[in-house]
Amino acid sequence: MKTILITGINGFLGSSLAKALKKEYNIIGLEYSLDNLYRLTNESFKVYSVENGIPDEIFKEQHIDIIIHTATFYGKNEDITQMAHANLFLPFQLLNKAIKFGCGLFINTDTVLDRFTNIYSLTKRQFREWLFLRQNEIKVINMQLEHFYGPGAPDTNFITAMIKRLKQNEPVINLTAGEQERDFVFIEDVVSAYNIIIENKDLLKENYNNFQICSGEIISISSLMLYLKKITQSKTNLNFGIIPYREQELMKSISNNKQLLELGWKPNSSFLKNLKKII
Repeated sequence: MKTILITGINGFLGSSLAKALKKEYNIIGLEYSLDNLYRLTNESFKVYSVENGIPDEIFKEQHIDIIIHTATFYGKNEDITQMAHANLFLPFQLLNKAIKFGCGLFINTDTVLDRFTNIYSLTKRQFREWLFLRQNEIKVINMQLEHFYGPGAPDTNFITAMIKRLKQNEPVINLTAGEQERDFVFIEDVVSAYNIIIENKDLLKENYNNFQICSGEIISISSLMLYLKKITQSKTNLNFGIIPYREQELMKSISNNKQLLELGWKPNSSFLKNLKKII
C-alpha cells in the first residue's frame, strides 16, 4: 500500500479524507496537538505532533508517496504571527522535508478568496506561490475550495453556526445586507474531488496543477438565511443590514470546476437536501 500523509487529520476535511482513503492507502497524520483526536475515535491512524516542528521521523519510518495538506488556521486579523506560522512557515517546512525525502506529490488545500481579502487569504496565497516556485522539485496539485459544509463541520463553519443559532431560537441574528453570492460545496463532493485527483495524478503532465472545487451553483447569503429559517421553523429575527460589509468584500464568488469535470468528477449532492441532513 502506498502511504498518504494528511495534515490536519483530525479536522473536518482531513478526517473525512482519511476515512475515505484508508481502504486503499496507508494513512498517517499530522496534528499540532495529540490531546484530543475526537474525530478519529475508533481509528488506528498513526498521528504525529508538529508542536515542535515537522519531525524527520515521519519520513524515516516509512516512505511517504503523497502529502495532502489540509491543516489551516483561520484566526483573526490580530493573530498575524500565529496565522503566518500555521499557514506559511509550518507548511514550508513540510514542503522542504517532502522534497528532501523524495515524496512524489504534494496536494495543497487552498482558498478561492483573493489574496487581500484578509490575513488568512494572504498567508494561503503566499504558500501557493512558494509551491509554484518549487514545482521543479516536487509535483504539486493546488486545490482551491469554495465554502464547504456538511454534518460534523465545526461551529466556526458559517452554515453550521447559523443552523445552530436558528435552532436555538436566538431573538436576533445581526447580518450584513446579505447580497453576497456564494458557492457552497458538500463535504462528500469535496472528498470525491480529492479522490479523482489522486486516481488521475499520472495523467497530469504539468508539475504544477490548479483545480477549483465548487458546486457550480451560487446563492445569496440573504436567500440562504431565509431558507434556513424556514426549514428550521425558527422564530429568530434576521436583522439584515446591521453589519457593514468588510473591506475587500467578495460580492460574487465565481469559480470554475471545468478541469475537475473533465477528469470525471461530478458533484452529486442536492444543496437543499444536504441542509436538512445537517439540521
